[in-house]
Amino acid sequence: MNDQQLAALLSAAPRDPEPPLPPGLLEGLVPAARRDIRRRRATAALCTVVALLLGTGVLLLPTGGRDAGPAEPSPSAAALPDEVAGYSPLTGLVSDAPPGRALLLYGYGNSETLRTYQTLVLSADGDVYRQLDARPDRSGSWLLAPDGRTVVLSTPGAAVAEVQVVELQTGQTRQVRLPRAGGVVPLALSPDGNTLAYSIIDTEPIAGDLAMGVGNVIEQRSTEHSELVLLDLRTGQATATGVGPVAAAAFAPDGQRLVVQSRLQTWLVGLDGSRQQEVMVPQGYGLTMHNAWSPSGRLLAVVPWAVEDWGTDRAYVRDYSKQGAVRTVSLDEPSVLRGTADTETFLGWLSDTEILGQSWDYGSDTGALWAVPLDGAAPRVLSRFDDSYRCELGMQRCVPWEMSVAAGLLPGLSVREAGSPDRGPWPPRFRYAALVVFTVLAGVGWLVRRRIRRRAGGGGAR
Repeated sequence: MNDQQLAALLSAAPRDPEPPLPPGLLEGLVPAARRDIRRRRATAALCTVVALLLGTGVLLLPTGGRDAGPAEPSPSAAALPDEVAGYSPLTGLVSDAPPGRALLLYGYGNSETLRTYQTLVLSADGDVYRQLDARPDRSGSWLLAPDGRTVVLSTPGAAVAEVQVVELQTGQTRQVRLPRAGGVVPLALSPDGNTLAYSIIDTEPIAGDLAMGVGNVIEQRSTEHSELVLLDLRTGQATATGVGPVAAAAFAPDGQRLVVQSRLQTWLVGLDGSRQQEVMVPQGYGLTMHNAWSPSGRLLAVVPWAVEDWGTDRAYVRDYSKQGAVRTVSLDEPSVLRGTADTETFLGWLSDTEILGQSWDYGSDTGALWAVPLDGAAPRVLSRFDDSYRCELGMQRCVPWEMSVAAGLLPGLSVREAGSPDRGPWPPRFRYAALVVFTVLAGVGWLVRRRIRRRAGGGGAR
């Protein structure tokens, strides 16, 4: 059909006027349009609120299927994953989601250029990792109870008038007052976790060093000037022993006495603070820093000790220049060294014939936990630390340090395949930041949709 035929067809069409609009159509059209706009806005707002609630709920819920309530005690034997999970700033807090009894307490991170650090506890009953928010920014001056249910904290670089006790079953932290303030070094916890043995010094002579941030000056000075104190963490009652100076201590498995390293002498001390007898450890040897007493109560783990000068004072310290020097003495015959275990750091006893050690290969930036026989047999790896680049924005591998173990859980310890880490709910600052970002994005999306609808509505009208 050409143009002439179309023109003829249109000229032949009837010219009757268009039918009138139904009555009231125009009067009702505008209110109906307004109701439609309000309905769409309400729907969009409702969807945004629901999305925010759902997003907030996801952020607040812990991962790995654990709730944030108090963890239930577990009577089963402890288990160690064959790989310790890597660093993650999204690991939840002990106070938000208690991990239950813990097997390990350690600092983890690196600070070559940027400080990335967290204090972690690893559960004895699963792949549960939590940040110890009572001590988020420094390491040391802490002890994990032998039963893994509590952590005792002090401040390493300042005088304190109280120690903190973190209940890992509930996530709560309480303060226990000390009979006098001073520089405190926690040394040992009784098997039931109720009695703390600590050394205390007067910090006035070292006030200048503390002001300059010399973090280990209290530990150094305590080896020459400290006193041993026993503190009941339930009642706050303290027993001043008069024994000192003291640099290391360990409770017997029955909790009825301690072994104490005082300068280059080793003593058995009663719970009343009295010296019972000297243990004649071979010259140049002294107690390991923690968990020296074997599970049977018959053996002590000893390492080389040395005397070093710190200005005008002398410090009695572990001699790290001698490798492979963890040895044992029998309380029946303490003058004879027995067995040698080659490990960088002694952590505790797996049995009377095998210890748990930690090592770190600084050449390849990898580390592991080892079962080290005392008869000189080859050690075996129990668990390795994650060796991926996770610290300092992915520029460095993370390094564990100042590790404390639940010594009472080590005998009978099993090793299992590591599962997916349960890191709990995100720390509050990340939850709030994610909520703000989610809200902003939802608001921007709503504004964009509104502008698109307006443009589409304006185009239709034109």
